[in-house]
Amino acid sequence: MPSGTGTTALYLHKHLKPVGIEVITCACVGGSEYLVKQWEELGEEDFPTILQPEHKHHFAKLYKQDFEIWKQLQEETHIEFDLLYDPLMWRCLLEWRANNPHKQLLYIHQGGILGNESMLPRYQRKFEDSACSW
Repeated sequence: MPSGTGTTALYLHKHLKPVGIEVITCACVGGSEYLVKQWEELGEEDFPTILQPEHKHHFAKLYKQDFEIWKQLQEETHIEFDLLYDPLMWRCLLEWRANNPHKQLLYIHQGGILGNESMLPRYQRKFEDSACSW
């Protein structure tokens, strides 16, 4: 699951680790150090696995790769994902998956797609050759 402050990922980690379920996240707002700092401020010492994107990812900046993976996910799954957090997480997961093909994966959709109303037109304006009618 993607993380802003990482609170949900930490909560799930804390309760799923005892039953052998690994929680994987990526830092969408700040870097990994930001997530760890947030968790340490809550008094925690054991954290979810943090995946790092290949390149620095600036929050709310428009990336063609993010738009492309968002469209691909919608076409393949018929599920609308958030344009702000989910594309980065999916890009990190695809890289992770290539190195962990034997592990089962459950993606937790957080439901926050209201921001797509403003993000989608921004993407369409910037990448008009990639524009879609959603």
